[in-house]
Amino acid sequence: MQFLLSSPTFRALLSYFTGPKGIFNFTGQIYPTDLLDIFIITLFIYSILYLFKRTRTFLILFGLIIISLLYVLARIFNLYLTSSALQYFFGVSVVVFIIIFQSEIRKYFELLGLLGTRRIKVGRLTTKSPSTGEILQSTVKMAQSRIGALIVVQGHDALDHLLEGGILLDGIISEEVLLSIFDPHSLGHDGALVISNGRITKFGAHLPLSNNFNQLGKRGTRHSAALGLSENCDALCIVVSEEKGRISICRDGKLKTLTEFSDLEKEMEKFIKAKFVSTPSWNLKYLVSKNLTLKTLALFSAAIIWFFSAYRTEIISKTYSIPINFTQLPQDVLIETYSPKEIAVTVVGRGDLAFTGIDTGDFKIDLDTSILTDGVNKFDISPQLIKQPLNLSIISIDPNVILLTAKKYYSASVGIDIKTKGELPSGYTITTLSVTPNQVDLWIPDGFATPKSVVTELVDLSGQTESFVIPAKLVIPAGIKLQKPESVDVNIAVSVSH
Repeated sequence: MQFLLSSPTFRALLSYFTGPKGIFNFTGQIYPTDLLDIFIITLFIYSILYLFKRTRTFLILFGLIIISLLYVLARIFNLYLTSSALQYFFGVSVVVFIIIFQSEIRKYFELLGLLGTRRIKVGRLTTKSPSTGEILQSTVKMAQSRIGALIVVQGHDALDHLLEGGILLDGIISEEVLLSIFDPHSLGHDGALVISNGRITKFGAHLPLSNNFNQLGKRGTRHSAALGLSENCDALCIVVSEEKGRISICRDGKLKTLTEFSDLEKEMEKFIKAKFVSTPSWNLKYLVSKNLTLKTLALFSAAIIWFFSAYRTEIISKTYSIPINFTQLPQDVLIETYSPKEIAVTVVGRGDLAFTGIDTGDFKIDLDTSILTDGVNKFDISPQLIKQPLNLSIISIDPNVILLTAKKYYSASVGIDIKTKGELPSGYTITTLSVTPNQVDLWIPDGFATPKSVVTELVDLSGQTESFVIPAKLVIPAGIKLQKPESVDVNIAVSVSH
C-alpha cells in the first residue's frame, strides 16, 4: 500500500483530480443560467432513460456507460492506443446507433410527442361499475369457450397514433356486444377491441407488435400485439388464448399470464385505481417521487456532463461602458451636473459563446434619485444596481462612485417683455408690438422670488419703414432655468404705419 501511495502514477492521478487545475477544483462561478442548463439536460437524459426502461434495453445503456468510463480512464492514464480506438468508436457509433436502434429512436420521438397529446380527461371506470363487470364476465366466458380475444382499456396516453385500421363503433360496453365481436365468425374478431371514455370506440384494430421474444416465448400474434402496445403507452391489454383458454394481461411492457380467472378482477382493480381514481397528479410530492430513481440518475448525469464541459470552459472577461439612467426624479428637483457620464463594467462568462449577441444595450444602471438633496449627492455603484445578462458575472466597476449635483426648484409661468432700441424714421409709428409665445414656463430655485417677466434680446427699430417679424432669444435671469430649453426662441411681430 505504501508503494502504491508513493508511486508516480498515483501522485499524477491525485493531482489530476485534486490539484490546482484538477477536475475537482471547484473554484469557478456558477450562474443562474447554469441551473437552467442542467435542468434542460436532465429532462433530456430522463426521457432517454425512460425510453430505455420502457423498451427493456438497460443492458445497452449500461454498456455505453462502461465504454465512456473506459475512455475517461484512458485519457487520465494517457493510454494512447485505447484512447484512439475509443475515439474512432465514438466517431462511427452514431451511425451504428441509428441503424441498430432505429425502432427505439422512433419510439423516443413518439414518447416526446405523447407529452403534447396526453389526454387530461379520460372517462373513468370503477371497480364495481356495470361496465367493468361486463368486461370481466365476457372475458371469462371467452376463456372457458377458448375464444381468442384482445381487449385494450385506454389509460391516460393517447392511442390514435398507435392504432391502424379498425372499425369505429362508439358503443355501450356489454357482455353481448363483446361476445359477438369476438365470435370466430365475426369479421372483426381477429383485431383488438378498444375501450375509451367508458365506451367501445373501435374494434378490429391492429396494434404494433413487440420484439421482446424473451417474454413472448411461443405465444402468438395477439400476445405480441398486446405487449407491443403496452410498451408504447399506459393502456391495459387483456388477451384470451384460443389454444389454451388462458387469460393474460400486458401493462407497462410486461406480460403476465393469470393462473386463476379471479385474478383478472384484481388486475383490473389495480389498473383502475392507478389510472382513474382521483389523485393530485400535479402535486409536488407526486411529481418528485414518480420514477425518482431515474430522475436522480438523470440529474446526476446532467451535473457530471455540465461539470466536465461547461464548468471547465475557459473564463473570458470583457468590459462595457454603460450610461447612467436616473429614475424616480422628483418634479421639483433638477440635476445640474454629474460625473462620470459612463461606468466601465467588467464581466466574465464561460467562453466566447457567452458573449454572443451581447452589447452595451444589454446592460443598464438605474439610479433611484427620489431622495436627492440640494447640493452634491454621492451614489455608490454596486453590482445589484446593474441589470445584466444572467449568464455573466460582474468582477469590477470603475469608478464605483458617482457625484451628482442637484438643485430644488419650483415651477412658475411669467410673461415676456419686448426690449427695443433705436427709433423709426420721422412720420412712422409702431401700431402693434407682440411676441409669440407671450409667456414662458420657468424653474425657479427655492428662495428666489418669481420675476414679474422675462425680457427678450434688444430688437433694433432703426430705419424700419415696414411691418416685420423677427426671431429673438429670451434673456433668462441667472440661476433660473427654462422648463423647455427650446422655448428660449420666440418670434416678435412689429406693425409699422405712416
